[in-house]
Amino acid sequence: MPDKKKQHYVPKLLLRHFSNDAKKKLINIFNVDTHFYRVDCPLDSQGQENYFYGSDGVIEDGLGKLESLTSPILNNIVGKKVLPKRGTQESESLFLFTLFLAYRTKNSVEHLNEIVDKTFQEIKKLDSRFSDDKYKDLHIQLNNAASISLGIVAKKAFMAYDLESVLLVNETERKFISSDHPAIRYNQFLENKNHPGGHLGMFTKGLQLFFPISPDHMIVYYDKWAYKFGNKKDKIIYLKNPKDVEQLNYLQVVNCTEIVFSTQHTKEISLALMSEKAKNLRSKDRTKLYEINKRYKDEDDNEHIQYTQQADDRQIKLQLSFIKQNQNAKSHKLSNYFVQLRDEQLRYHL
Repeated sequence: MPDKKKQHYVPKLLLRHFSNDAKKKLINIFNVDTHFYRVDCPLDSQGQENYFYGSDGVIEDGLGKLESLTSPILNNIVGKKVLPKRGTQESESLFLFTLFLAYRTKNSVEHLNEIVDKTFQEIKKLDSRFSDDKYKDLHIQLNNAASISLGIVAKKAFMAYDLESVLLVNETERKFISSDHPAIRYNQFLENKNHPGGHLGMFTKGLQLFFPISPDHMIVYYDKWAYKFGNKKDKIIYLKNPKDVEQLNYLQVVNCTEIVFSTQHTKEISLALMSEKAKNLRSKDRTKLYEINKRYKDEDDNEHIQYTQQADDRQIKLQLSFIKQNQNAKSHKLSNYFVQLRDEQLRYHL
């Protein structure tokens, strides 16, 4: 159906909070890779692609219902500076919306396709059927990768609802920016531990999720075992240090697919400087594939090889003045597992 053709992977309800005009129809865009910058672009045409979630409209309809629930919640947070009470439908809808946003963008699709293709390239090396040169440049990708990504997350999303939430209110002259991949996963705990394994899984110990919802507001989900935000019971953190805002904006530039969204308060030169700084990090692959354990042959002489993959979390040595690691996190000794889970009981159920 024509009305289902243009499907937004960045919801318009979010982009409107970064718009330039009273009618919320215009927004500034900056391409991080080409440095193309334009003011007052039509908001409706941003962060969308034809049939991104498939042509049947099922996922698009489902996301639309979730967005309808979330839109007044975000408006209330921006207007009243308060997060919904934990355990309420509003709190659960907001969490689901945020988590989906971390997995529903073009960035996530490219990451998933990269995993699939890298695995296939390993198979090509080992399978004699692909020894002919005609297969040298053969690559594969998934149909409806965005749908597959969301399907994986949807099955287990609320198992990650143990993450605590806090609202950042920006009181500096610098404003938050957004991007075509606005909900950014990070892990300061494992970064500081120099852990070689995966950092960004939904159930990983030390996980953080930074999500700007307006130029002056950001929601953060985090592992409360690992971090302390402000004073112990603070649900709102008022940012006074512009360096904190600068680092959080840099996360958007480093992790976006291509486009950063901003209001007129963020200058083109500032975006250009951040994009130059991010160039080397952005050139890295989105995922790495590792062979683990020893190869072995079964009784039928079939060789078995086990691989694992981890996302490239594009570490920036994030240091924010309002976040401290708890003492138990500082003294914690990592296990020998490739993935460090917040709840070890999940290891046998995932």
